[in-house]
Amino acid sequence: MRKFYLHTYDKARSYDLNSKYGLAAEPKGLGNKFSLSYKESDKGKHLTNVKADFEPIQLAIYFNADGTNGYANYKALVSFLAECGTSRFLFEYNDGITDKFCEVVTSDMPKTEINEDGVFVETFTFERQTYWYENIEESFSLQRTKAQDTRFPLHFPFGFAGMVFKSKYKVTNPFFIDAPVTIKITGDIAKNIQLYLSDLNDKVVAEIALSTNNKSGTEITIDPTAGKITVTDTASGEVRNGYDLTDKTKQSFLYLPKGEYYIGSNMTVDDDGEIAISIKRYLFD
Repeated sequence: MRKFYLHTYDKARSYDLNSKYGLAAEPKGLGNKFSLSYKESDKGKHLTNVKADFEPIQLAIYFNADGTNGYANYKALVSFLAECGTSRFLFEYNDGITDKFCEVVTSDMPKTEINEDGVFVETFTFERQTYWYENIEESFSLQRTKAQDTRFPLHFPFGFAGMVFKSKYKVTNPFFIDAPVTIKITGDIAKNIQLYLSDLNDKVVAEIALSTNNKSGTEITIDPTAGKITVTDTASGEVRNGYDLTDKTKQSFLYLPKGEYYIGSNMTVDDDGEIAISIKRYLFD
Protein backbone atom coordinates (compact mmCIF):
# COMPACT_ATOMS: atom_id res chain seq x y z
CA MET A 1 0.00 0.00 0.00
CA ARG A 2 1.33 3.44 -0.92
CA LYS A 3 2.06 5.80 1.95
CA PHE A 4 2.70 9.54 1.93
CA TYR A 5 4.22 11.88 4.53
CA LEU A 6 5.24 15.53 4.63
CA HIS A 7 8.22 16.76 6.65
CA THR A 8 9.74 20.13 7.40
CA TYR A 9 13.11 20.45 5.67
CA ASP A 10 15.01 19.66 8.89
CA LYS A 11 12.57 16.79 9.67
CA ALA A 12 11.74 18.43 13.00
CA ARG A 13 8.00 18.07 12.27
CA SER A 14 5.99 15.69 10.10
CA TYR A 15 2.45 15.28 8.84
CA ASP A 16 1.03 11.79 8.26
CA LEU A 17 -1.20 11.56 5.17
CA ASN A 18 -2.24 7.96 5.87
CA SER A 19 -4.64 8.39 8.79
CA LYS A 20 -8.34 9.00 9.24
CA TYR A 21 -7.52 12.64 9.99
CA GLY A 22 -6.02 13.19 6.54
CA LEU A 23 -6.01 10.33 4.03
CA ALA A 24 -4.18 10.84 0.72
CA ALA A 25 -5.40 9.03 -2.40
CA GLU A 26 -5.45 9.27 -6.20
CA PRO A 27 -1.84 10.50 -6.57
CA LYS A 28 -0.58 12.11 -9.76
CA GLY A 29 2.86 13.34 -10.81
CA LEU A 30 4.99 10.71 -9.08
CA GLY A 31 6.96 9.81 -12.21
CA ASN A 32 9.57 11.68 -14.22
CA LYS A 33 9.25 13.99 -17.21
CA PHE A 34 11.90 15.71 -19.33
CA SER A 35 11.99 18.78 -21.52
CA LEU A 36 13.95 18.25 -24.76
CA SER A 37 15.59 21.00 -26.79
CA TYR A 38 16.53 20.60 -30.46
CA LYS A 39 18.47 22.56 -33.05
CA GLU A 40 17.34 22.49 -36.63
CA SER A 41 19.92 22.32 -39.41
CA ASP A 42 20.16 21.30 -43.05
CA LYS A 43 21.05 17.82 -41.86
CA GLY A 44 17.94 17.50 -39.68
CA LYS A 45 16.96 17.96 -36.06
CA HIS A 46 19.62 17.46 -33.38
CA LEU A 47 19.04 17.04 -29.66
CA THR A 48 20.91 19.80 -27.78
CA ASN A 49 19.63 19.62 -24.20
CA VAL A 50 17.61 17.43 -21.85
CA LYS A 51 16.44 18.74 -18.50
CA ALA A 52 14.01 17.64 -15.82
CA ASP A 53 10.51 19.07 -16.17
CA PHE A 54 8.68 17.55 -13.21
CA GLU A 55 4.92 17.42 -13.23
CA PRO A 56 3.20 18.75 -10.09
CA ILE A 57 2.39 16.14 -7.44
CA GLN A 58 -1.33 16.08 -6.73
CA LEU A 59 -3.08 14.26 -3.88
CA ALA A 60 -6.78 14.02 -3.12
CA ILE A 61 -6.86 14.33 0.68
CA TYR A 62 -9.91 13.09 2.61
CA PHE A 63 -10.35 15.01 5.86
CA ASN A 64 -13.40 13.49 7.55
CA ALA A 65 -12.73 9.75 7.55
CA ASP A 66 -12.72 10.06 11.37
CA GLY A 67 -16.46 10.83 11.40
CA THR A 68 -16.11 14.57 12.12
CA ASN A 69 -16.87 17.37 9.68
CA GLY A 70 -13.13 17.44 8.91
CA TYR A 71 -12.50 21.17 9.26
CA ALA A 72 -10.22 20.80 12.27
CA ASN A 73 -8.20 18.19 10.34
CA TYR A 74 -7.97 20.51 7.34
CA LYS A 75 -6.73 23.31 9.59
CA ALA A 76 -4.05 21.02 11.07
CA LEU A 77 -2.60 20.30 7.61
CA VAL A 78 -2.77 23.94 6.54
CA SER A 79 -1.03 24.97 9.78
CA PHE A 80 1.77 22.51 9.02
CA LEU A 81 2.12 23.93 5.50
CA ALA A 82 2.12 27.47 6.90
CA GLU A 83 5.13 26.51 9.02
CA CYS A 84 6.91 25.35 5.83
CA GLY A 85 5.95 28.65 4.19
CA THR A 86 7.28 29.26 0.69
CA SER A 87 10.48 27.29 1.33
CA ARG A 88 11.19 23.76 0.21
CA PHE A 89 10.05 20.89 2.40
CA LEU A 90 10.15 17.11 2.09
CA PHE A 91 7.61 14.85 0.41
CA GLU A 92 8.04 11.20 1.37
CA TYR A 93 6.59 8.41 -0.78
CA ASN A 94 6.76 4.72 0.09
CA ASP A 95 5.43 2.41 -2.61
CA GLY A 96 6.10 -0.74 -0.57
CA ILE A 97 9.42 -1.29 -2.32
CA THR A 98 11.42 1.92 -1.91
CA ASP A 99 11.09 4.67 0.67
CA LYS A 100 12.06 7.87 -1.10
CA PHE A 101 11.96 11.65 -0.78
CA CYS A 102 11.82 14.69 -3.00
CA GLU A 103 11.70 18.38 -2.19
CA VAL A 104 8.54 20.33 -2.92
CA VAL A 105 6.78 23.65 -2.39
CA THR A 106 3.02 24.06 -2.03
CA SER A 107 1.28 25.57 -5.04
CA ASP A 108 -2.43 24.92 -4.36
CA MET A 109 -4.41 24.14 -1.19
CA PRO A 110 -8.06 24.67 -2.07
CA LYS A 111 -10.99 24.71 0.33
CA THR A 112 -14.56 24.03 -0.78
CA GLU A 113 -17.71 22.60 0.81
CA ILE A 114 -18.39 19.08 1.99
CA ASN A 115 -19.95 17.32 -1.00
CA GLU A 116 -23.47 15.93 -1.23
CA ASP A 117 -22.25 12.52 -0.05
CA GLY A 118 -20.89 14.08 3.15
CA VAL A 119 -17.25 13.74 2.07
CA PHE A 120 -14.71 16.51 2.68
CA VAL A 121 -11.98 16.02 0.07
CA GLU A 122 -9.60 18.54 -1.49
CA THR A 123 -6.89 18.10 -4.14
CA PHE A 124 -3.62 19.62 -2.93
CA THR A 125 -0.81 20.38 -5.37
CA PHE A 126 2.93 20.40 -4.65
CA GLU A 127 5.52 21.61 -7.14
CA ARG A 128 8.39 19.14 -7.22
CA GLN A 129 11.90 20.62 -7.10
CA THR A 130 14.19 17.58 -7.20
CA TYR A 131 14.56 14.01 -8.35
CA TRP A 132 13.62 11.35 -5.85
CA TYR A 133 16.38 10.35 -3.50
CA GLU A 134 16.81 7.50 -1.07
CA ASN A 135 15.87 7.70 2.58
CA ILE A 136 19.35 6.57 3.59
CA GLU A 137 22.05 8.94 2.37
CA GLU A 138 25.66 7.80 2.29
CA SER A 139 27.26 9.26 5.40
CA PHE A 140 30.78 9.06 6.79
CA SER A 141 33.27 11.16 8.72
CA LEU A 142 36.81 12.39 8.21
CA GLN A 143 38.32 12.08 11.67
CA ARG A 144 40.58 10.21 14.04
CA THR A 145 38.88 7.10 15.44
CA LYS A 146 39.65 4.14 17.64
CA ALA A 147 40.77 1.13 15.64
CA GLN A 148 37.98 -1.07 16.98
CA ASP A 149 35.43 1.41 15.59
CA THR A 150 36.97 1.47 12.10
CA ARG A 151 36.13 -0.95 9.29
CA PHE A 152 39.16 -2.50 7.56
CA PRO A 153 39.57 -4.74 4.50
CA LEU A 154 39.58 -8.44 5.34
CA HIS A 155 43.34 -8.72 4.82
CA PHE A 156 44.08 -6.05 7.43
CA PRO A 157 46.19 -7.46 10.32
CA PHE A 158 44.01 -9.20 12.87
CA GLY A 159 44.19 -7.71 16.36
CA PHE A 160 45.37 -4.25 15.27
CA ALA A 161 45.07 -1.74 18.12
CA GLY A 162 45.48 2.02 18.43
CA MET A 163 44.12 5.09 16.61
CA VAL A 164 43.26 5.39 12.91
CA PHE A 165 43.17 8.67 10.98
CA LYS A 166 41.04 9.00 7.86
CA SER A 167 41.52 12.21 5.86
CA LYS A 168 39.93 11.06 2.59
CA TYR A 169 37.22 8.65 1.52
CA LYS A 170 36.35 7.00 -1.79
CA VAL A 171 32.82 7.79 -3.01
CA THR A 172 30.74 6.82 -6.05
CA ASN A 173 27.81 8.53 -7.75
CA PRO A 174 26.02 6.17 -10.21
CA PHE A 175 23.36 8.75 -11.17
CA PHE A 176 23.77 11.14 -14.10
CA ILE A 177 23.02 14.22 -11.97
CA ASP A 178 25.68 15.68 -9.66
CA ALA A 179 24.90 14.72 -6.06
CA PRO A 180 24.96 17.49 -3.42
CA VAL A 181 27.45 16.93 -0.61
CA THR A 182 26.39 18.24 2.82
CA ILE A 183 29.26 18.94 5.23
CA LYS A 184 29.11 19.41 9.01
CA ILE A 185 32.29 20.47 10.85
CA THR A 186 32.56 20.09 14.62
CA GLY A 187 35.27 19.96 17.27
CA ASP A 188 38.85 21.23 17.33
CA ILE A 189 40.58 21.55 13.95
CA ALA A 190 43.79 23.60 14.04
CA LYS A 191 44.28 24.77 10.45
CA ASN A 192 42.00 26.80 8.22
CA ILE A 193 39.72 24.14 6.76
CA GLN A 194 40.04 22.87 3.21
CA LEU A 195 37.87 20.21 1.59
CA TYR A 196 38.22 18.75 -1.88
CA LEU A 197 36.97 16.30 -4.48
CA SER A 198 39.64 14.55 -6.54
CA ASP A 199 39.63 11.88 -9.21
CA LEU A 200 41.27 8.50 -8.59
CA ASN A 201 44.59 9.95 -9.81
CA ASP A 202 44.36 12.58 -7.03
CA LYS A 203 43.67 15.44 -9.45
CA VAL A 204 41.51 17.97 -7.58
CA VAL A 205 38.25 18.72 -9.45
CA ALA A 206 36.51 20.88 -6.81
CA GLU A 207 37.60 22.54 -3.58
CA ILE A 208 36.24 24.55 -0.65
CA ALA A 209 38.63 26.70 1.37
CA LEU A 210 37.45 28.39 4.59
CA SER A 211 39.24 31.32 6.20
CA THR A 212 38.82 29.75 9.64
CA ASN A 213 39.73 26.74 11.71
CA ASN A 214 37.21 25.32 14.17
CA LYS A 215 36.86 25.12 17.95
CA SER A 216 34.83 22.83 20.15
CA GLY A 217 31.38 24.37 20.64
CA THR A 218 31.19 25.70 17.09
CA GLU A 219 29.45 23.84 14.24
CA ILE A 220 29.87 24.84 10.59
CA THR A 221 27.31 23.43 8.14
CA ILE A 222 27.69 23.66 4.36
CA ASP A 223 24.41 22.63 2.73
CA PRO A 224 24.24 22.92 -1.09
CA THR A 225 20.59 21.87 -1.30
CA ALA A 226 19.51 24.74 0.94
CA GLY A 227 22.23 26.97 -0.54
CA LYS A 228 23.38 27.95 2.96
CA ILE A 229 26.58 28.02 5.00
CA THR A 230 25.87 28.48 8.70
CA VAL A 231 27.98 28.78 11.84
CA THR A 232 26.24 27.70 15.05
CA ASP A 233 27.29 28.33 18.65
CA THR A 234 26.14 25.05 20.17
CA ALA A 235 25.93 26.49 23.70
CA SER A 236 23.67 29.46 22.89
CA GLY A 237 22.07 28.11 19.71
CA GLU A 238 22.97 31.34 17.91
CA VAL A 239 23.27 30.86 14.14
CA ARG A 240 25.03 33.23 11.75
CA ASN A 241 25.71 33.29 8.02
CA GLY A 242 29.09 31.74 7.20
CA TYR A 243 29.19 32.47 3.48
CA ASP A 244 31.89 35.12 3.94
CA LEU A 245 34.25 32.43 5.24
CA THR A 246 34.60 30.86 1.79
CA ASP A 247 37.39 31.60 -0.68
CA LYS A 248 35.48 33.04 -3.66
CA THR A 249 38.16 31.82 -6.09
CA LYS A 250 37.07 28.27 -5.26
CA GLN A 251 33.71 26.56 -4.78
CA SER A 252 31.23 27.42 -2.02
CA PHE A 253 29.54 24.02 -2.20
CA LEU A 254 30.58 20.54 -3.31
CA TYR A 255 28.66 18.37 -5.79
CA LEU A 256 29.74 14.82 -6.59
CA PRO A 257 29.79 14.16 -10.37
CA LYS A 258 28.91 10.80 -11.84
CA GLY A 259 31.71 8.30 -11.30
CA GLU A 260 34.27 7.47 -8.61
CA TYR A 261 36.13 10.14 -6.64
CA TYR A 262 37.90 10.83 -3.38
CA ILE A 263 36.55 13.38 -0.93
CA GLY A 264 39.04 14.64 1.61
CA SER A 265 40.31 17.44 3.81
CA ASN A 266 43.50 18.94 5.21
CA MET A 267 42.82 17.65 8.73
CA THR A 268 45.81 16.11 10.48
CA VAL A 269 46.18 13.26 12.93
CA ASP A 270 46.49 15.82 15.75
CA ASP A 271 43.01 17.23 15.17
CA ASP A 272 40.27 16.06 17.55
CA GLY A 273 37.45 17.45 15.40
CA GLU A 274 35.21 15.76 12.87
CA ILE A 275 34.03 16.56 9.35
CA ALA A 276 30.80 14.64 8.74
CA ILE A 277 29.84 14.12 5.09
CA SER A 278 26.40 13.20 3.72
CA ILE A 279 25.72 12.56 0.01
CA LYS A 280 22.23 12.33 -1.47
CA ARG A 281 21.54 9.25 -3.59
CA TYR A 282 19.26 10.30 -6.43
CA LEU A 283 17.11 7.77 -8.28
CA PHE A 284 14.26 7.70 -10.80
CA ASP A 285 11.91 5.62 -8.63
